[in-house]
Amino acid sequence: MEKEMFMDFSVEIIRTSIIKSPVPTKECTLKGSNIDLTVPAISPGHFFVYKRVQDKTYQEMASSTKKALSETLILFYPVAGRFITSHNAEAGAAIKDLDFSQPSFSAAKLTPKRHPLQGESPHCIPVLAVQVTRMKCGGIVVGCCFDHRIVDGISSTIFFQAWTEAAQGLSSSIITPCFDRSLINPRHPLNTGAIDSHYMALPFSALYRTDPPPPQIGRIYHLDAPTLLQLQALANQSQQNPPVGKPITKMEAVSSYIWKLFARAQALTSSEPIRIGIAIDGRAYLNLPPSYFGNVIAIPFKESYAEHILEQPLSKIAEIVRNVISASANSEYFRSVVDWVEEKRPAAMLVRVYGEEGSAVVVSSGVRIPLYQFDLGCGKPTFSSVYFPWGGTAGYVMLQASPLGDGNMVVYMHMAEKDLDAIETGPEFFFVRVSQMNFW
Repeated sequence: MEKEMFMDFSVEIIRTSIIKSPVPTKECTLKGSNIDLTVPAISPGHFFVYKRVQDKTYQEMASSTKKALSETLILFYPVAGRFITSHNAEAGAAIKDLDFSQPSFSAAKLTPKRHPLQGESPHCIPVLAVQVTRMKCGGIVVGCCFDHRIVDGISSTIFFQAWTEAAQGLSSSIITPCFDRSLINPRHPLNTGAIDSHYMALPFSALYRTDPPPPQIGRIYHLDAPTLLQLQALANQSQQNPPVGKPITKMEAVSSYIWKLFARAQALTSSEPIRIGIAIDGRAYLNLPPSYFGNVIAIPFKESYAEHILEQPLSKIAEIVRNVISASANSEYFRSVVDWVEEKRPAAMLVRVYGEEGSAVVVSSGVRIPLYQFDLGCGKPTFSSVYFPWGGTAGYVMLQASPLGDGNMVVYMHMAEKDLDAIETGPEFFFVRVSQMNFW
């Protein structure tokens, strides 16, 4: 396969500053919940692409973004103070020249790294880092990365919504974040159920492996609404007439389709079982407020061999994916996770689909997140996605809303380059690179 050419560009850091809350916030130590303890020390990145605003200079937009961020920290005090860093940067390229379909070469330069602040302990890493980059065309890219041990996808959404409110000058937020970790206390007596099949306890030395993980890269694709409906129809082709139960959802259909694509790529080089993990938000199942700020994500999984996955119609694979979700999307499953962590303390704990060697892909859905309503001081974004180089062996996929709306979808994939190449050349590959879309 001929390698696609992309434009390289430089990014110069112009200014680094610490963003503080405009009023004193209370000092606190935020205890990690038992679910927080299952999350690896990784830094998911988000980036928002904004076209040039004709009546605003870069300095005005950057100042507005900083001011709104500062005001947001009043409510989100656990990520405030000296644990927040911000960079002003300048890129030697225009937005239209960047290939966002290859975020490892574009978004990677526009999303900051979380490093210890000058003069601070090397163990004192910021919870949040923000980079505001001025593009050659006058547009702006706002890149953020959070400490995943404190912030999951829903939590970052809550933060961006509050940031947007502050940027719009609202005097009081309609969002009140909840930091009460006691809401996820273990039960007494503990009841761990069969959680060992989905989670694993590790010696702490295993968290500090010296051998580098296999290299992975990210790519971003677009899935149009008609193709998505076609996949959903195939996933709902049941042998029973009429079909029993609720129809397969779009998320279940796309996840099943991705598992088949991944299985086809793995079948070329591996005879090991292939796992698919599905990220599930547990706020409703644990009776938490929607604004709970922390990790409430479980990742149950299923494994099968490539030949079995490939010989089955999409409808059969979709049934497997649905069963993985339905068996875990309940209060008992999430309570058992909390109890299991309590029982295994003080060992290091990790989701098994991440921690075990072998072929695996994890699918997470953020299609309901209103990405294109997040005005952080620069207007509404033209394009937005994630950059998630988590450094493990499993592949990662994020489903998101498209800037086109109307049921279209953006799909971020992060895995070995050979797997992405094999997926793209497969006969059933329906995605297109976002570089082929005219978003900017």
